[in-house]
Amino acid sequence: MMDEPWWEGRVASDVHCTLREKELKLPAFRAHSPLLKSRRFFVDILTLLSSHCQLCPAARHLAIYLLDHFMDRYNITASKQLYTVAVSCLLLASKFEDREDHVPKLEQINSTRILSSQNFTLTKKELLNTELLLLEAFSWNLCLPTPAHFLDYYLLASVSQKDHHCHAWPTACPRKTKECLKEYAHYFLEVTLQDHIFYKFQPSVVAAACVGASRICLQLSPYWTRDLQRISNYSLEHLSTCIEILLVAYDNVLKDAVAVKSQALAMVPGTPPTPTQVLFQPPAYPALSPPTTLAQFQAPVQDLCLAYRDSLQAHHPGSLLSGGTGSSLHTPYPTLQPLDVCPMPVPASLSMQVAIAAEPRHCLATTYGSSYFSGSHLFPTGCFDR
Repeated sequence: MMDEPWWEGRVASDVHCTLREKELKLPAFRAHSPLLKSRRFFVDILTLLSSHCQLCPAARHLAIYLLDHFMDRYNITASKQLYTVAVSCLLLASKFEDREDHVPKLEQINSTRILSSQNFTLTKKELLNTELLLLEAFSWNLCLPTPAHFLDYYLLASVSQKDHHCHAWPTACPRKTKECLKEYAHYFLEVTLQDHIFYKFQPSVVAAACVGASRICLQLSPYWTRDLQRISNYSLEHLSTCIEILLVAYDNVLKDAVAVKSQALAMVPGTPPTPTQVLFQPPAYPALSPPTTLAQFQAPVQDLCLAYRDSLQAHHPGSLLSGGTGSSLHTPYPTLQPLDVCPMPVPASLSMQVAIAAEPRHCLATTYGSSYFSGSHLFPTGCFDR
């Protein structure tokens, strides 16, 4: 392991070029899994586990990438299999991306309240078999770039002495501004985990968009500097669609926070209504022109923001283990089977029924119905049948 992060070393530019080449070879995410509506639940579990084990962002993002693409290829139908694959993805990613002393032990994972509350325990044999299954599924290649691999490199040029606030005065302290922008960028980075729609963009585009959205939130001018364009090879026009999606998600989080606070105050007896003190007023975001030069931003991706803004709906609160109206993962199903290349139809009114928290949460991908998908599934031989 290198003594310094790669983005701070002399070979940073070469490593960045190599990552950009590798991301062009990443397989497309088809969103074929019948349990796609359960994805958010397991993303939350992996996020909480990685935070509990203090894993680096690259390990967390790689784990969710492995889970998403494995679910995209195989029909994981049994609840225990899905938990086993999710936890194995996290442990495998931590071994590949993090320091050896940060890799969590199996006993540490099993003892967490997150898994014990679900009555789940992973044995060493199950872990070994699933890790081998994952490695075979990805042809023993875990060098898979994610937005987390690019973000820190782009943050090097995120703030400069020439930056101005939207009110025209220079930034008082570039160092503090950069620290604040870094917090925003990592927040947006975590937002990208919550919805598989970000697989429509290359990882480097998502990482650059996180920096661009952070500069817009901090009202720094220009919104995308020459240094950022030089280091990322992206112009603001290339990033506009992804940035707008991030900003819409940011606005929804602010609205949800205000709504939750208002509900909490209303439940306190004898509390007179008090005027809400606005601590932060979101800026009026600039109108970002849609990209016109890159092929990956062609329709229907160009219409994502409009679709999100017009038809976004809150998740229906629910629990994976509760007896809701949707299908439960605890229903007995056949064994895990590879998915054929034929896509599956997605209901037009698909809504999330799986969430860890009860507050309203938004999912971009659930608003498009079956516009991306048509056809039906074919399931060949089983994968866990060995």
